[in-house]
Amino acid sequence: MFPRNSDRGESTTLAETIPDRGEGPMGLYEVEELRQSLASAINRMPEREKIVLTLYYYENMTLADIGEVLGVTESRVCQIHTRAVLQLRSRMGTPPAP
Repeated sequence: MFPRNSDRGESTTLAETIPDRGEGPMGLYEVEELRQSLASAINRMPEREKIVLTLYYYENMTLADIGEVLGVTESRVCQIHTRAVLQLRSRMGTPPAP
């Protein structure tokens, strides 16, 4: 313990001196706003792109498995996925990865 105010005999613990690295209210708000914007952008996409994104990112299915569900080749699923991601990046204003 570290003395906080020697006149009162109060002390501070080490944990109280470490800065809070949590996102805080503003950070949490920004994350939620981003999620809502992303959900809105996905909902405006054609059905096939929505299905591919949902199965890939939320159901953790492989492109080959998604191809079986949709009745198309893995290569075609890859094309649909790429197009969907590029559309989302464009709508969200995110620059493409290098």
